[in-house]
Amino acid sequence: MKNVIISICIFIVMLIAIFFSLNYLTKTCDNLMTQCDELEDIISKETWDNSYEKSMNLLKDLQDKHNILSMFIHHQEIDNMTNELYKFTQYVKGKNKDEALASIHVVKFYIEHIEDLQKVTIQNIF
Repeated sequence: MKNVIISICIFIVMLIAIFFSLNYLTKTCDNLMTQCDELEDIISKETWDNSYEKSMNLLKDLQDKHNILSMFIHHQEIDNMTNELYKFTQYVKGKNKDEALASIHVVKFYIEHIEDLQKVTIQNIF
């Protein structure tokens, strides 16, 4: 009987941890997506004044959360996004609108992909 109670307690703790980790991941991805949308608007309007600073803030936010996020998802996903953000910051610094917009779209795709990987679907279970 003691083993059953311990197993149930561990299972409940695991479910609570999963809930909080998915909630954290969703909030983080929403925050990153909001920053990407703002950067996309700034670059479309070609206001380069603070776009480099905002792109560096986006990169810094991702690097700050890298260790925590890699506990939930495969670190290669985050590494790909970080590499693309490094390119993006240089495109913004060089005021290259076409490449910057293409690069920010790739970053947004990675964020959406990370969110899709965490959803409970048949495809993700198998």
